[in-house]
Amino acid sequence: MNPNKKIILVFLLALAIASSAITILAVNAQTPNPSFQATITSSNNGVALTSTYTFTITNMGSTTLGSINISIPAGFRNIQTGAVTQQPPSQSWNLTNQDNLYFLLQDTSGQGLSNSQSVTFTFDALNPPIAGKYNWRIGGSESTSSDGLATAQTTITSQNSLYVGSILPMLEILGIAAGIAFLNSGLNRVLINYFIGWEQYRVMQKEMNEFRQEQMAAARANDKKQMEKLKKRQSQITNMQSKMMKPQMVQFGISFVYLIVWFLVLTPTFQDISLAYLPGFGPLPVFYLYPVLSLFLGLLTSRIIGIMPIDTQ
Repeated sequence: MNPNKKIILVFLLALAIASSAITILAVNAQTPNPSFQATITSSNNGVALTSTYTFTITNMGSTTLGSINISIPAGFRNIQTGAVTQQPPSQSWNLTNQDNLYFLLQDTSGQGLSNSQSVTFTFDALNPPIAGKYNWRIGGSESTSSDGLATAQTTITSQNSLYVGSILPMLEILGIAAGIAFLNSGLNRVLINYFIGWEQYRVMQKEMNEFRQEQMAAARANDKKQMEKLKKRQSQITNMQSKMMKPQMVQFGISFVYLIVWFLVLTPTFQDISLAYLPGFGPLPVFYLYPVLSLFLGLLTSRIIGIMPIDTQ
């Protein structure tokens, strides 16, 4: 190989090694990002209730922590600016609430939190109406100037949970649903007495139930003779069904009153507040809770009053 080329090759190799060493030294010389933890506690974890929150931010790293921005989860309302309740001596932390979207914490003394030092602030807020877990996003910066608030070097998440704080609203809905269910079933029985007669209605119920059972038995056994025999009784059963439909048709028009109670009274009153929590489904506001309770209580009251079909063996 040409001596000049060898010299150039060695020079380039030495330059590459020197550049790598400079890069490694530069990386090692970088200041690490702030490391910190945040805890949040509340005086009331109930949905749609006013609570006092306490935030504590503690520096866990080797660098200082001079600016902190906290994103407020959606749903929290009536948020008060609050106040710093604990800070290191000789430091002056300033707390502001920006458009109810962020809390901004800044050390105006220019020192910042060193390792194991912490700052605590409290504020009042109206909890969201929906039960569940809420994430507070906290960003921290070493800078104590305004640019540290805008640009976080480290971001962490602190979580708090809200629950259904009182069973009383659900009991109110249960009482209303039960009252309407008994009223509905009682009205149904009055209409049956008027259009059919209670004793005749019970006889028709029994005959129709027996007819359905005989149909199913003949179909399973493929008994064509029995099926033909049952067809002759079909017109009689159809007439019974028509008679039994009259009270239901009248009651159908009256049932709009119950829908008005659901849409125009209960839903505006309780709105989207979680009144119960159903495992596997989640929190239930009145819009879903009321029809579920109404369906269950409607079947129960119908069975109690005797409107449900008679089971024969």
